[in-house]
Amino acid sequence: MVHRSLTFRIIALSGVWIVMALVITALLLVHSFRNYSTQHYDNHVNMHLEELLEASRFLPDGTFELAFTPSDHRYRNMRSGWYWEIKQSILSLRHSPSLGENSLDIGNVQPTEQMVIHEIVGPMGEKLRVQVLRKTLDPNHEPLTFLASAPTAGIKDDVMYHSSQIISSFLVLGVGLIMAVVLQVRVALKPLQAISKGIGHIREGTANKLPQNHIEEVQPLVDELNNLLEHNAVLLKRARNRLADLAHSVKNPLTVINNETRHMQAAQKELIIHQTGEITRNVDHYLSRARASGTGNVLGSRSNVKAAADDLVYAMQRIYQQRNLDFDISHLEDCWFRGESQDLEEMLGNLADNACKWATKRVLIHFKTCNDRLILTVEDDGPGIPEERFKDVMQRGHKLDDSSPGHGQGLGIVVDIAELYEGSLKLGVSELGGLQAELNLPLA
Repeated sequence: MVHRSLTFRIIALSGVWIVMALVITALLLVHSFRNYSTQHYDNHVNMHLEELLEASRFLPDGTFELAFTPSDHRYRNMRSGWYWEIKQSILSLRHSPSLGENSLDIGNVQPTEQMVIHEIVGPMGEKLRVQVLRKTLDPNHEPLTFLASAPTAGIKDDVMYHSSQIISSFLVLGVGLIMAVVLQVRVALKPLQAISKGIGHIREGTANKLPQNHIEEVQPLVDELNNLLEHNAVLLKRARNRLADLAHSVKNPLTVINNETRHMQAAQKELIIHQTGEITRNVDHYLSRARASGTGNVLGSRSNVKAAADDLVYAMQRIYQQRNLDFDISHLEDCWFRGESQDLEEMLGNLADNACKWATKRVLIHFKTCNDRLILTVEDDGPGIPEERFKDVMQRGHKLDDSSPGHGQGLGIVVDIAELYEGSLKLGVSELGGLQAELNLPLA
């Protein structure tokens, strides 16, 4: 599954971390710029407030005079949000042209000798940052209240523009970082992909160990896997030798017993021959199962069907040379079985021997592939088997015709070995008129 992929996990976790880092950084930058922009506007307004203080004075006759007005042209634009006003108590002495006939209302704010910044609602309903300062210019006159403001919309617009620039830049940066992570992961995981590919070659039988010359961090893993493969091959060879020794040690005494029974009475002779035959069949059965179960999923098990079929045809032509049978094994090139050649030869040999026993003239061996499975088919032009007897003849010891040679073990052995490879044997009626045996096995 995708979520179990190491590549996906690394890229996903790195992507989440990159997105989180960029989002947090963007928020901090926007917050920092907002503070900077607000301070910039406040400093600008404070500069004009100081201009008003410097230009304000009372004449000897008690008349208030403003020597000059702030030079910023925005104070002359109506409803600009840039306002200034000088009050004495509740009386407006002077104000900017931008206020028109209006006045700044600071509500319940009490002016002090220290400049204070407040956010208020302007005469047009706009939000303003206003600086308020109470100053006594002449002890003989009441203190004056100086007001100067700037619209918060300007700060908001600057922050929005800056935010859009940050988002655009961080999107490009984020995509670039994620692409860099993907590239790094692809490059970093190449040694693991090479190991996986090498194991695939071993499983296919085209190699017997992993290639060397990997990077320093991966080489110990490669060495351990190669040691494990070598150890497994040694154990498998040793087990096969033990099985062969067991078969030899059991079958030789059984042969001697069978030879000695020739001089015994008929009843005892039949009993001993029957029991020794059962022992022989059981030994063959369990040895074949043990051998196949030990090799069914071994890495490197790969057998050439064409080579096995050629050897079998050669042997069958010698065994049944008086029958003058015609064998058709063409088009078996590039046909490979994922398993041991001994097991393939035993399965194919039993099917071919069974076909030769009943064939009139022709035996056909061919194959097809379907969904990584190998379908081997052996057909003959003999009398065939009734369909209702198909299940019976695949059971061990069951013979359709007691007059024919053999013990009825062939198809049963094929079924046992095929099942150990997660395969199956299916019987049917051949287009040649005889029996069709279809063997389903893993494809290499």
